[in-house]
Amino acid sequence: MMLLKVLPRFRPMVWGNPELNEIFGLETENPIGELWLLSGHPLYETPLEGVDSSLNDFTLEMFQFRYPRFPLLIKLVSTKQWLSVQVHPDDEFAKVVEGEPWGKNEAWYFVTDGEFAICEDTDLMKELVEDGRIDEMKNILTFVKVKRGTIVNIPAGTVHALGPNSTVVEVQQSSDLTYRIYDWGRPRETHLEKALKVSRNVKVTDIVFQNANELKTDYFTMNIFSNIFTEAKVLKDNFYILVPLELTKEFSAFLCVSEAYAARYDLSVQEKCSVTNFRAIVVTLGPRYNPFFEK
Repeated sequence: MMLLKVLPRFRPMVWGNPELNEIFGLETENPIGELWLLSGHPLYETPLEGVDSSLNDFTLEMFQFRYPRFPLLIKLVSTKQWLSVQVHPDDEFAKVVEGEPWGKNEAWYFVTDGEFAICEDTDLMKELVEDGRIDEMKNILTFVKVKRGTIVNIPAGTVHALGPNSTVVEVQQSSDLTYRIYDWGRPRETHLEKALKVSRNVKVTDIVFQNANELKTDYFTMNIFSNIFTEAKVLKDNFYILVPLELTKEFSAFLCVSEAYAARYDLSVQEKCSVTNFRAIVVTLGPRYNPFFEK
């Protein structure tokens, strides 16, 4: 496999973590909350180092793309405050109501200890909305503290919020559709009508995986390598995405492609994707996005 470095895009957020500004030597009005590590989404498309074409054009040509853009979006998210209580639509709702190709199923890998909250009973949320008591939303949330290394799966329709002092690698469908329900007293726009239509009941016990090395969903697979990474351990796909788990100034994701594909683009100067003593997440597409390219 050959390794292509993806150049991240930095997104300041009001709830962001100033520590990211220090790590990456950035000065912005608001602290950095998100690094878009790999994205073909029009809001922030990430370039590939040493490749003239965009990520979408590169993958369209190399992998015979059948989709409007690269179907996954990978971020590093780091917080100092609670994010809003929110929910994301599924594919059908996104297409019919928003005219978007996908909804948003996502998952978090906690790089640090952290916390999050979900609403396990959306009927209670509906009552609060109907009674005009949405400010009581926090009273019906289930709060969960987790250790570093925990994986949390967030299917579309899950009412959730990421907590303060949490840093996660977020793997998701390439969508920015978010319906805000409650923002802890901050005066921001909410989307209650749509949120009620897409929300569903989800139990904490069904979505939290401690000390797990793998998560498989219909949309993506995450493999966690804690001590050593070698090609022999990775699924034998023609490409995958590698996200290191050590935060340094050079932190970025990598697109790993087969040498046969790389040869078409004179990418032989790129590093080989075989590293030892390397903590990383390896992401591949799930069955919902197959076939991704011609065999």
